[in-house]
Amino acid sequence: MGYTSDSLVAVYPFTRQVDGEEVIIGHTETDTFLVLPFDAVEILDYLALGKTIGETQLIYQQKYGELPDIEDLLHILENKGFVKVLLQSEANYNVLTSTLKSSVQHTAKVHYHFQNFPQSLAQKLFSRPVLIGCYILFALAFLAVFSDPTLIPSWEAYYFPNNTTLMIVALVVLDCVTLFLHEMAHLVAARALGVSCRIGISNRMWMLVAETDMTGIWNVNRKQRYLPFLAGPLLDLVSAAILILIFFAENHKWITMSLVVYQLSRALLLNYLLGLLWQCYFFVRTDFYYVIANFFHCKNLMKDTEVFVRNQISRLTRRVHRVDQSHIPAKEMLIIRSYAVLWLVGRTIAIASLIFITLPLIWHYCIKLFTVLSAGFFTNPYAFVDALLLISLACIPQLIGFTLWIRSFSKKNR
Repeated sequence: MGYTSDSLVAVYPFTRQVDGEEVIIGHTETDTFLVLPFDAVEILDYLALGKTIGETQLIYQQKYGELPDIEDLLHILENKGFVKVLLQSEANYNVLTSTLKSSVQHTAKVHYHFQNFPQSLAQKLFSRPVLIGCYILFALAFLAVFSDPTLIPSWEAYYFPNNTTLMIVALVVLDCVTLFLHEMAHLVAARALGVSCRIGISNRMWMLVAETDMTGIWNVNRKQRYLPFLAGPLLDLVSAAILILIFFAENHKWITMSLVVYQLSRALLLNYLLGLLWQCYFFVRTDFYYVIANFFHCKNLMKDTEVFVRNQISRLTRRVHRVDQSHIPAKEMLIIRSYAVLWLVGRTIAIASLIFITLPLIWHYCIKLFTVLSAGFFTNPYAFVDALLLISLACIPQLIGFTLWIRSFSKKNR
């Protein structure tokens, strides 16, 4: 819309967090955050005080010696729900106030999970004494592995010679529980800082994952974000350390474990270790990826890298539209260029493993499952039930992951 110098602007209450030479403003009702320079936030403050657009421009010009381009700023802020520009006929303070209250009432609020989890309890769970106890556990587990490397399980931990189907089902159930606890650790650590979160299902490329949406974490100091980012891996490390110490005690005959418990525990430990290895796949949005992005002050490292890669491709073909990235600071752009190499190498290896390992494996299993299911239940009841369980435990999650991955491409195109 065309803004006039006499127009008033209703400014929705927003949070602010200084981040280096910029300010992160937040619309907490919708979990929307924007990064603005200090002078842009000053403009918002003047407008919130009831200054007209013209008055705000004059104040800015007197302070900085130049006329600000408020129209572009307001266009972005209005699209994101931070402001509402009033019409000329509405330009009085009472209408401004009522418009603001109306916009608050009609804002689509974000629904959070476990919002009643006490913040005081969350702070105790992630207090300094608890963290020191975790470090002691890590040190003891490291010493145990150093003295007996066989405590670390090999791939054979996933092989169950007896009661195979039941053991796999039990392991999958345990895996779901540990995955939920991993995400809950993120949520509780964020709650300790007063940030509300949501737990949901998403994908990393074609891999189905659970994730905790901690968008509100941008509302806290940059140094305070590390613990919520690392809370999940921290819990996994603690759990892995406890299992290692249990195996150490079992090897020294201090305790006795049944064979079933021992096999499931070994497989669970391998799950934890492979999960921690997965966090090192920086070419997708893992927990460690967010730590890296936060450390280097990158606002959207993944998206900016994807745009950068497309811009390089646009040099080779006119079909790819080039996107201007001149607004990104030089230091951040250097990180993006470096990360682009990791992004390309990692995704190339991942896609190669998909083509040459995952898809052929799925194809062979599909042939085997089709043969078993076609024979019918009464031909071999055990094989029939086993095939159904395999479809449920392996094929369905893969199918959902592929579906979400393909849908992400169509969303980007739109």
